[in-house]
Amino acid sequence: MAVIPDGNRRWAEDRGLPSIEGHRRGCERTLELLDRCRTGTGIEVLTLWTTSVENLSRSRAEVDRGLPVIAEFVGYVASLRHWRIGFLGDLDLLPAPMAAELRDHAHRSRTVRGPLVNLAIAYSGQDEITRAVRRLLDSRTAADGQLRPGQGPLSAAELARHLDSAGLPDPDLVIRTSGETRLSGFMPWQTLHSELYFSPVLWPDFDASALEEALEDYRGRRQRRGL
Repeated sequence: MAVIPDGNRRWAEDRGLPSIEGHRRGCERTLELLDRCRTGTGIEVLTLWTTSVENLSRSRAEVDRGLPVIAEFVGYVASLRHWRIGFLGDLDLLPAPMAAELRDHAHRSRTVRGPLVNLAIAYSGQDEITRAVRRLLDSRTAADGQLRPGQGPLSAAELARHLDSAGLPDPDLVIRTSGETRLSGFMPWQTLHSELYFSPVLWPDFDASALEEALEDYRGRRQRRGL
């Protein structure tokens, strides 16, 4: 399952609070979701879009307030030792100390015997595919800059092996909250056959009953997967 947890800022604005309070409440809701998925749904891989590349172009003050919240959240999830941690996105766009800290959390979580939570941080679908193409070309290029001979035509499977999500199953279900009915470039390659569920609920209010409603809707669908 993958989730676009949208609506934190609107939740705060509706209550006359600074946007950072919406993000903090959103993190609390995310922890509840993680616990619910781990104990009651059988979900083995959960991907959460935490920060887009475009989010990093917001005002410096907002970015400087928001990034520590994300780092604190990831650190807390890592400390629970309930989930393995992975990342989608270009962590090199983050401040170097934060990027190193996040990578260390992922490394230390490898021995956890639990589901995987993928956090899409500094993520853009176009950027992911662009970076995957670069990695693919590097794998096909010799030291002299020439393509290695004898390689077959490019395939979708070969490109997929260079995506940030390489080796992971594509999400069966994508949930987006806050009433927006688009994916905004989230995992465009991996969501080809995913079922989409759009909830009008702002993320900080997306509780266990809202999650169950989404899962029940998914269970009732006939999954064609392009057939």
